[in-house]
Amino acid sequence: MNNNLFIASFIGILLATTVVGCQWRRDSHKAAMPDTMRVGELIRHAERCLDKPGSFALDMDSAMDMAGEMERISSQQQYKRGIGLSRLLRAKTLRERGQGAQAREMAAQALEILGQTGTAREKAQALLELGGSYSNEGDDLSPKIALYEQGMQIYARLGEKLSEAQLREFIGDLYQLKHDYPNALSNLKKALSLYQEVGYKRLQGVYGLLGYVYVQTDNFQESLRYNTLAVKIGEEMKDSGSLMASIYSRLGDCYWSMENNQQAMVYYNKALPLAYANKDSFAVMNIQTNIARVLARTKRYRQALDSINVGAAIAPELDVYDESAFNILRLHIYMVMDDLPQAEIYFRKLKKVYDQEGLHENMRQALRYSMASYLVKAGHFKEGQQYLDVMFHMLDRYPVIKSKRATTEYLYYQIDSAAGNLGAAIAHYRNFKSISDSLRNMMQSRQLSELQFQFETEKKDNDIKLLVQKSQAQEASLQKEKIIRNVTIAGVFLLIVFLGLIYSRYRNKKIMNIRLEIQRNEINRQNEDLRRLVDDKEWLLKEIHHRVKNNLQVIISLLNTQSRYLNNKDALDAIRNSQQRMYSMSLIHQRLYQTDNLSKIDMRWYIPELIGYMKDGHEAGNNTEFIVNCEHIELEVVQAVPLGLILNEAVSNSLKYAFPGERKGVITVSLQMDHDKNCQLSISDDGVGIKDLNEALESDSLGMRLMQGLSDQLDGVFSLRNNHPGVFIGVTFPYHEFAPENRKYILN
Repeated sequence: MNNNLFIASFIGILLATTVVGCQWRRDSHKAAMPDTMRVGELIRHAERCLDKPGSFALDMDSAMDMAGEMERISSQQQYKRGIGLSRLLRAKTLRERGQGAQAREMAAQALEILGQTGTAREKAQALLELGGSYSNEGDDLSPKIALYEQGMQIYARLGEKLSEAQLREFIGDLYQLKHDYPNALSNLKKALSLYQEVGYKRLQGVYGLLGYVYVQTDNFQESLRYNTLAVKIGEEMKDSGSLMASIYSRLGDCYWSMENNQQAMVYYNKALPLAYANKDSFAVMNIQTNIARVLARTKRYRQALDSINVGAAIAPELDVYDESAFNILRLHIYMVMDDLPQAEIYFRKLKKVYDQEGLHENMRQALRYSMASYLVKAGHFKEGQQYLDVMFHMLDRYPVIKSKRATTEYLYYQIDSAAGNLGAAIAHYRNFKSISDSLRNMMQSRQLSELQFQFETEKKDNDIKLLVQKSQAQEASLQKEKIIRNVTIAGVFLLIVFLGLIYSRYRNKKIMNIRLEIQRNEINRQNEDLRRLVDDKEWLLKEIHHRVKNNLQVIISLLNTQSRYLNNKDALDAIRNSQQRMYSMSLIHQRLYQTDNLSKIDMRWYIPELIGYMKDGHEAGNNTEFIVNCEHIELEVVQAVPLGLILNEAVSNSLKYAFPGERKGVITVSLQMDHDKNCQLSISDDGVGIKDLNEALESDSLGMRLMQGLSDQLDGVFSLRNNHPGVFIGVTFPYHEFAPENRKYILN
């Protein structure tokens, strides 16, 4: 809500009791009425001038002249209340002119005088005018709220419920700007109750504010409910003003937070035409930015950039904060597009803003995050770390959202990996995964809130339909009874016959309906039990996969800790190999609890993910190029785990032995399925090869025995041969379709 607009309209309504023209002639009133009455007439003339749309210099000058005349008359008569009212009028005129400091001083004088000589309502007006001289930002918020609350309490004592409700709504808005959400909700709900008590119908504004506050507190079910009510009331009232654009946009924000991109875009597109129609350039700029975020999330990057440009062009003039917000979004879009030359242009613009003196620290914190992201992406790791270190140092005073914390941990992981600081890199990667899991759980909670809201809405709609059907059935029954009554008049004989038949049919029908109702209730109960059982089993499976993954990660961490106390290279290699084997298994369980498919793994995702981990974790990984050719094949866990372990052993051997020294090489991994549903996994390299294949096949090494044993477990054929150059390892095994009743093997 615009602060100046609220104060002007609210105090104007309270002060003005008649509407007259703005042309004022001082001499025309002198002889017509007593001096105190002339003061009241001058107030009404001045208010008429100030309440006209727009701020015209002639109107402001007229109001100021009238205030001067009021003070002259009141001083002559020693009429202190009139002096206080003239100061109040001066304060309002100065605020309309944009002279905030002078307006505050004048409002304070009016409050001091009217507090002693004025009515309770006039004291409240002075409190509100003084409060209106403060801004809605920073340190001004607390005194502004305090003054408004004093004024609101006066209206509450006067029993003016509508005025109290309007002030409570505005105070609730100020509390949400201060991020004091409990007080914001308390005032907004009291305002809603007062509005309903006096029969006020235009509730879309307070509903919209409640929805906005609830989304800030992560209560997405309540946010969705209140924002939907705001839209419903606004549409019923045919509201087409700027407020309705804001209401549509807030409902879009709610859906955006739930990652429901389609619904978010629907409501942003409803808000945009209203913002244009009302020539609200600030709203157009914000909505175009929100649309750009949806487009970028759905990978329509060029359209997102076009939307940003439209939003930037519509604004009459951009301050450094608005322009930086646009450039931050552009920078991230070009980074996702891998267009680093374009990204660098906006990085330099942000760097220029960052180096300015007097920039608010909140903006600096946002700039640090974006600039560090670009620098790491561009490979300037040391420069990126400098910004990240400052950002982390300031987190206590200027926190960032969880998703940015997760990305920051991942940036540190990339920086430490590039520097070879593997211990720190692993620690940051763990932090990244922990925050990401927390965000995923939060998003699932938001989506469940949306589903719960949809369920409750559908239930209400079904209840209404059921009531309509019952009403129709009752109407039909009444019509039938009327026909029977008319037929009975035709004769006693027909009456007896028809009554007997009707009674018999009615009795049979009632008995049949009772039986059908019992059967239907039993079927519904059984269906509900089955649905709950299925849901419980699915959650149980996800929890098992999650715990298995966590246990494997704990073992990996324990092995990592143990390795710090070992100096034996063979022991360290054995521990590292064990960690890689466990990671190949934990990756499967992690994927299973993150997706809806609880029994199958997509190899086209799993194999590149595993290879990426092994490449990053091996010293030879930087000198080795991987070529992965994997079809879209989904395997059950009983096949995916052995396959992952075979792949782990084969790739590890290639990285260790195929390219001695600093030699560069290529490792090719392929997984294909033929027409007979036989899967073939092949791992080949162009390294030095194996001198004696028979000796290698018959050796007692754990890796070779593991690959051969796992191939037997897959009912497959294991092959090893020299490739000239390099080595080829292949496993051919039949693809199994497991019946649902056999899937319990996964749990054992």
